[in-house]
Amino acid sequence: MKKLLTILLIPVIISGCVSSKGPSPDEIPVVENSSQPDESERIYSVFLAGDAGYASLDPLEPSLSVLKKQLHQAGEQSAVIFLGDNIYPDGLPPENHKSRSKAEKYLQAQFKTVEDYEGKVVFVAGNHDWNSSGENGLEYVQRQECFIEESLNRGNVFLPDDGLPGPAVVNAGNEEVNLSIVALNTQWWLHPYNKPGAETDSAFNATSDQAFEQVREAVTDEKADQVLVVGHHPMYSNGNNGGKFPLKTHLLPPVGGSLYVLYRNIWGTSQDIASRKYSKLKDQLTTVFTEREPIIYASGHDHNLQYLTFGDERRNQYYIVSGSVSVTSFVKNPDRPGFGIQQRGFSVVHYYKTGIWVEFWNEDGTRLFEQKLSDLPKE
Repeated sequence: MKKLLTILLIPVIISGCVSSKGPSPDEIPVVENSSQPDESERIYSVFLAGDAGYASLDPLEPSLSVLKKQLHQAGEQSAVIFLGDNIYPDGLPPENHKSRSKAEKYLQAQFKTVEDYEGKVVFVAGNHDWNSSGENGLEYVQRQECFIEESLNRGNVFLPDDGLPGPAVVNAGNEEVNLSIVALNTQWWLHPYNKPGAETDSAFNATSDQAFEQVREAVTDEKADQVLVVGHHPMYSNGNNGGKFPLKTHLLPPVGGSLYVLYRNIWGTSQDIASRKYSKLKDQLTTVFTEREPIIYASGHDHNLQYLTFGDERRNQYYIVSGSVSVTSFVKNPDRPGFGIQQRGFSVVHYYKTGIWVEFWNEDGTRLFEQKLSDLPKE
């Protein structure tokens, strides 16, 4: 038995050793000379800010302060997506709850970021907004939706509505690029308790199938020049929810640490990609994504900044993890061309006349990484 356990642990231990190295604070990458087209060629920008649930209000969270400045510079030809886990640790409690005031301040920091901002604003829900997957999760996420929309007075900005899975399509862009932002409530698929349209297993399956079909329709919509899909949960990740941990996790406590990593890699918690429901969600969504080229999917959840790309095997799918506005956690250096860093910050997708670029910024206002994703088709 001991020998079998050792054999099972070897790949995980090796993976942990390989993944233990990441950029130190003294090795923060800096893009000194951007190779992006001139800003005059920029058509539209989408800012991606996830996991702002611990953001300070006064003074404003540094990463949100940098974001706010860039939003106002971008103006009307842009959008900002808050990618879920908007309130830590357990979402927005009732008004008489002892944690209500603190929870509101986390949201108010995000509201302050978009004060007088002329572009589009979208909030999606994360697992913590669903009362950390608790029994009252639906009540919590619907309460947050009402509070955000009443406070901002900008219309229907919390998407999808009413705790439904979605998709909710936001028509963005302009006359030069017709952009569809497809918002998903990914926690709906993972939530173990009451959720709209899924009181029974058969209802869940029917609603899930319908939702995936609607995602397919939104992704393949020929009226949209470009499609950006957003949700809280990543489909791929080099962070903890993707089963990646630093070497110290294996060593503390002895043996138990490696067993923990093994568990997160093979079975996973309900919030890990390896778990049954999550892996099914991933498989179904990424299959849908093969029907559009290129496709960009942006998420939060893992508390870091990542860019992962797939070529022929995934028909030019691009995955962005931008979940570190107010918290950070370990990320493994990518095995393939890409980017990953444990820094607070956000990402931006820029649409130019000639192509699409992604860039990542930290809380100091440093551009850490940029990459051209795709050419824009010529008319």
